[in-house]
Amino acid sequence: MEMKVHYLNCGTMQPRLARFLAPDLASIPCLCLLVETAEQLVLVDTGFGTGDMEDLRRTGHVNLVLKTVQDQERTAVRQIERMGFRREDVGHIVCTHLDRDHAGGLPDFPGARVHVLKAEQEAALNPADFAAKERYRRHHFAHGPRWVLHDTVSQDAWFGMDCIRELPGLPPEILLVPLPGHTRGHCGVALETEDGWLLHCGDAYYMKIELGEDEKVPRSVRLFSRSAYTDRAGALLQHERLKKLLRESGDEISLVASHDPSDYERLSGEKLA
Repeated sequence: MEMKVHYLNCGTMQPRLARFLAPDLASIPCLCLLVETAEQLVLVDTGFGTGDMEDLRRTGHVNLVLKTVQDQERTAVRQIERMGFRREDVGHIVCTHLDRDHAGGLPDFPGARVHVLKAEQEAALNPADFAAKERYRRHHFAHGPRWVLHDTVSQDAWFGMDCIRELPGLPPEILLVPLPGHTRGHCGVALETEDGWLLHCGDAYYMKIELGEDEKVPRSVRLFSRSAYTDRAGALLQHERLKKLLRESGDEISLVASHDPSDYERLSGEKLA
């Protein structure tokens, strides 16, 4: 099936002191994918929602550090409307995970079916501690999303990696690749396009330099990345799996991450402020 992929930044963050301590992460996008299929629109992650942009306190105390830029026009629904579509045209949302900056826009698309790993939905709706309550914002789910939960791995692996195929209502060219570590039910979303496979890795890494074999990762980037892990050992295992995938796949697969500025600027042609 022919699919057209749009690269959307659905929320810019400018972490305090990053300009001095981690200049490569001084301005961070929330990279979401809008996929046009013959029948409908599919959104991969939502970024922040209109409610968040109206009142940034909804995003939690961590925003005192992350400093989200308050801009309604950056929300997924506003960008989609400017493209000539309606919010109702988004039939499915596929979430890498349910953190505030990935699921904040869910209330803007109440009719969409929301695909997520079962473990992630359980973690978000039943937060185990203060840290979980902080990252999973209950008002993002208060409208009662039309959940489509996934936990059965396909017998047919994807480039040697576990995957979940045949997502209900979605074309077979879209599948989930479990990548737990950043959160319990974190996953990548793979899309087969005319130019090859694209794997949206969510927060499995923050900058592609983390997946390099020889390059030294700046300490500031390493600390920023690891501060967000739920399971540090699991997250580092995903780094190794993604490195292996890059080594063995050649030019067949392109990887992108939610908050890598260079990924967003390369794919969208837009310079981050």
